[in-house]
Amino acid sequence: MRGSCHITDKELQEYYQVMATTAKKSSAKKSPAKTNPAKKGISQKSNAPVVHTGVDWRSLYLYAISLITLLICIFTVINLINRGLDLIVPDPGYVDPYAAQNGTKVDPEVIKQANIDQSRRSAIRGITSSVVTLLVTVPVYLYHWRLVRKTAS
Repeated sequence: MRGSCHITDKELQEYYQVMATTAKKSSAKKSPAKTNPAKKGISQKSNAPVVHTGVDWRSLYLYAISLITLLICIFTVINLINRGLDLIVPDPGYVDPYAAQNGTKVDPEVIKQANIDQSRRSAIRGITSSVVTLLVTVPVYLYHWRLVRKTAS
């Protein structure tokens, strides 16, 4: 058939073996390159700093952890401010004065006060959670950022 390619596994393995032996032979036959007198000084050791190419995984890790913990701290502080405002100025919620429960009319002021109390309790829980999050993430951030600064200098 014209245009189709049928290769068996055996043929593919033979091809890989031929390619592997060809690569070994070509690397073994390399002769030492002729040195150019103008480049002779470059091949010698110099006092220039060695420039690393590629990724420095340790620095990448330190920067990533620093960034993540800093972002967590920023969002936690925003949440802490919001919860503090909820504690100071609680949302009274909506009370339908015409709603009746079990056939008895409930005083809207009692429902409003219950909503305010619930809002304050929720704000206190949120503040506690934010403070605990800051107590965990700030030391982690500071530790990693100090390591970043130490490796940078």
